[in-house]
Parts: sequence; C-alpha cells; structure tokens
Amino acid sequence: MDAQYILKASMLVVLLVTASAKAQNVSVTDYKVPVSRVDNLRIDVLSFNLTTEGKEVVHEQGEVGLVYKKFYSSLPFAYFIDALSSASYFRQFSFEDSERTGTYDMNLDIQVQKYFRETNKFFYFVSPDALMRKGFDRPQTDVILGLGYGRFINATALRKAVRIEDFLFEEGVISDFLPKDTMIALGQIIEKEAEYRNIYGDRTYLHYWYEDMSSEIDKTGLVTGGGNIGPVGLFRMREVLTQEQISDRFFGWDVNAGVQYQLQTRDKDTERPPPALALNVRYSRPISWRMQVNTDLKLDTPFKRDYFRREYNIRQNIDFIYEITNKIAFVTSNTLHVNKERDQDARFRYISNISFTFFVENSISLTAIEQISKEEGYPFRQSLLFALSYRIF
Repeated sequence: MDAQYILKASMLVVLLVTASAKAQNVSVTDYKVPVSRVDNLRIDVLSFNLTTEGKEVVHEQGEVGLVYKKFYSSLPFAYFIDALSSASYFRQFSFEDSERTGTYDMNLDIQVQKYFRETNKFFYFVSPDALMRKGFDRPQTDVILGLGYGRFINATALRKAVRIEDFLFEEGVISDFLPKDTMIALGQIIEKEAEYRNIYGDRTYLHYWYEDMSSEIDKTGLVTGGGNIGPVGLFRMREVLTQEQISDRFFGWDVNAGVQYQLQTRDKDTERPPPALALNVRYSRPISWRMQVNTDLKLDTPFKRDYFRREYNIRQNIDFIYEITNKIAFVTSNTLHVNKERDQDARFRYISNISFTFFVENSISLTAIEQISKEEGYPFRQSLLFALSYRIF
C-alpha cells in the first residue's frame, strides 16, 4: 500500500466532519470543576499470529500490552501517572534453534506538581520515571526537579453530558439544546460519581446520581410535554455513562523546565551521566466535540561543559482524535525523535500511526493500525496491525 495514498486518505477522513443544524450552547473550554480526574486501566494490545504450511507450524508470534493512566487536578495540587508495559514472544521454526524468544518493556512516568497559589498557574514539580527492558541489569531511574507555568483541565464529563444532550434532542425528549449553566452542572454531577458511591453505597448510589442529573434537565422547562425526561431519557443516560466509549477530553497547556538526574543506570558497571537541562511543552485543544489535538515536546541536553547543546534528545508527539460515530474513532499519532551525540550528526526517526478503533462493547474495542516509520540510515518500513483492547476500568 502506497504511503502517500494512506496519508491522503487520512486527510480526507479528517475533513468529513458532520455539521449539525444547531450548535450546543456550551463549548469544551467552558468547563470548570474544582476536581478533575481520570482513572483508566486497560489491556491495550492482545494479538497472536500462527502461520502453518500444511500441517507444519512455521511461524508463531504473540504480544500483550497493559496501560494505566491516572490524572488528578484540584488546585493547588495535581499529579499525572502513566504506566505502560508490554511483552511479546517470537518463534521461527525454519531456524535450527526454534526456541521461543521473548522480550518485555515497562515504563513508569510520574509528575507531581504544586501550584504556588490557587489563583495563578505557576507551579513547582518533581517527576520521577523508571524504564525496564529485557537486557537491563536493573531499572533505569531518572528524576526531574523544576518549575513550570500552565494548567490542564479534564472535560471528559462535559463531553458525556453533551452526548446525553444529543440523544435527548434527536429523540424529541427535549425541545432545544440545554443552557450552558445546565450543561456545566450536569457535567459536574457526572464527575462526582465516586462521591455519590461513597455517600450512598455501591447498591443505591445510582438512584440518587441519575435523579440529580435528570432533575437538572427537568427544571430547564425544555422537556417536551412539560414533565420529566422519563424512561427513554434515563435509558439514554445509562447508555452513555455505562455502555459507550468516549475519548478523554483535555484542554490547556503548560511549560516546565528542570534539572534531570539519573539516579540509577541500566547497567551496574555504567557511570551515571551528568545532570541535564530538561524542557517539556504540552498542549491540548478540542477543535469540536468530536475532534481533539494533543501535542507534547520534550528536550534534554547535559549541563556538562562541551556537551551542552552539542548532545541532546528531542521527542515531539502530535495526536489527532476524531470520533466519527459513537462506535468508531479515527486517530493519527505522529512522533519525531531527534538524537544528537557529541561530535556526530543528529539522527532522525519518524513514526506515524493511522488507526481506526471499533468499539464492540463498553469495555472491548478492536483497532486496525497502519504504521509508517523511517529511521535515518535504515529503509522505509510499513506494517499493519490489528489489536484487541479491553478496558478494565
């Protein structure tokens, strides 16, 4: 498959944005909530490949991946946790030694930040991370201490409220789109599910949670017939909150700079590198209720004399998410790596993933991924992958 054709096709998908006759009264960036959180654990890759010739097995390969993400922000405190792990094995029976060859990869990134005051965006932070791969003697451990400016808001709860509103409007349960204040209040109630569970218990909290959400809608006077949203409305609420997959919605940005120390090297006999300057710029922006752009730029360079700016690592990642329907999502992820060693030319590596995710059920999804990669000094590579994902919570 020609790479240029794939890129053109992906751009065409991006342009296929559904226009509605009327727009909601609320936008993503209107959302303000004192506590913003995400908690997500999923099996992200589950694949197995078996090739036979006649009755003989000639090729065998399997892979599994686990992803955990946690985000919490409540001024003046915030933290982010990203844990990724994967394991795979490969066996080629045409080789004399047909033993299974396995590998694994585990990466833990944490950032804890404290704002100086609740009314501004200046913060100080500590960011430890650990990397472990097959062949390492021990986990490679780094930590960054520094200062930053900016803030991220998670508006996924408001996105769920808009999905509920869409259903109610399309089916004639409400006569018009809900006021902005009602939508924000509805999003905040959705955000407080854990609070309702703690107060009322696992068995009974749903009654109070749904009652408060429906009450916010009923009191607008926009429910057709002047009554309440009824069984249809409650069914649609439940469908959105418990059966549909909705991509996380963030908006905001931050910039931080700090000093990076390597606390432990991957090999026992390797000397620790000198402290380095570490810069990070993040930006997230919902283009519409269906589209989201995220970008993350990282740079580090040693403070050591004759190494500063002559040796560096740069990583730039840009994600684009488009929810085509409530069951299909289109995602492109483009990553650029630049590695520069002292007295050597910079080496570039580019990876582009183009994927379609089909949500089979609430927790299960199937993703088709086309990956295009090019590393300086190596030939162009292209691969197609089908992955099964299971969201635990």
